[in-house]
Amino acid sequence: MELVCKTCKKPFNAHPGEIASAAIDYTFGRKHTFICDHCKAENILTKAEYEAVKDAKPGAVAPAPVKPVVAPKPMPKPAQPVAKPAVAKPAPVVARPMPVAPKPMMAPVAPQPREGVVLVASLHVRKDHSTSSETVAGLVKGEKVKIVSTWTDGKNTWAQLGPDRWAAIEHNGKTMIEVPK
Repeated sequence: MELVCKTCKKPFNAHPGEIASAAIDYTFGRKHTFICDHCKAENILTKAEYEAVKDAKPGAVAPAPVKPVVAPKPMPKPAQPVAKPAVAKPAPVVARPMPVAPKPMMAPVAPQPREGVVLVASLHVRKDHSTSSETVAGLVKGEKVKIVSTWTDGKNTWAQLGPDRWAAIEHNGKTMIEVPK
């Protein structure tokens, strides 16, 4: 999809990944920012503007946005049905750069570690959350562990015990570490 940068007035192509990201933003009612390949200016488009550019003929360049017109008060309904007038397709629009306010800095909140107890006789501690990952240590039944974070693929759940230290909480349906809720 080709857009025209409001700052440098040069056309630039929105990459397929950027178009997919924009579609997600518009699904959630958000605007999307396209970055000009030439001058790196931010060009913010609303869903309506995006749709107008997307529906334009290939290579079409969008004109500048037009101010909305206030609709007149509705007329009383006529006694006989009247054919509906043809609705004109909205004209494509040019992406326009918007000033960006600095985002407030907030300190990240670290999750509090939880404690778990090993339920199996022997448990591998691995470098990553995978049974094919290198074993770096071992745990035994009854040993207490501090769980920094967890990861799951929907079937197996892993506990991160530290940097490059992972142990299975649940693997193939078997609970390896009991974690109080």
